[in-house]
Amino acid sequence: MSLLTSFFAKPSFVVRPIGAERAEECETLHGASFAFGWSKIDFESYLTDPHIIADGAVAEGARGKLGGFILSRLLPPDSEVLTFAVDPARRGAGLGRMILDKHLENLERGGARLVFLEVADDNDAALKLYFRVGFKEIGRRENYYQRADGTKRAAVNLRLEM
Repeated sequence: MSLLTSFFAKPSFVVRPIGAERAEECETLHGASFAFGWSKIDFESYLTDPHIIADGAVAEGARGKLGGFILSRLLPPDSEVLTFAVDPARRGAGLGRMILDKHLENLERGGARLVFLEVADDNDAALKLYFRVGFKEIGRRENYYQRADGTKRAAVNLRLEM
């Protein structure tokens, strides 16, 4: 591989557990994904909580940049996905599915039998991904998510039986 080719090559990612050392990267990705992103302090709190399972897609190589992450609270037999974000530049290439699949394996290994989450009703890409892995709609919360422009969207409540 030439130097020029290696410079422009897309990184490959490995999904592995992440900790508080990734709080700033999580804050950045979350802010790029949601109208009201969580702070570094929020992520430090979650990433040090013993009931939180956190997985990230880390680029292989020296810099190991975070391409996406997912956090869930695990209280067996239940678990709840708290947030899930993928770098906007990496969406549509299967990275989200890779993160979710590995995360679900880790939740099941930790004793989860049910996984709950909620997602905005207009987040078509996320809904498609969740339905593809087996989540089922169990309810809705109207006017739950507020957008930066002040409009509101319903939250779709989903459940996956492991």
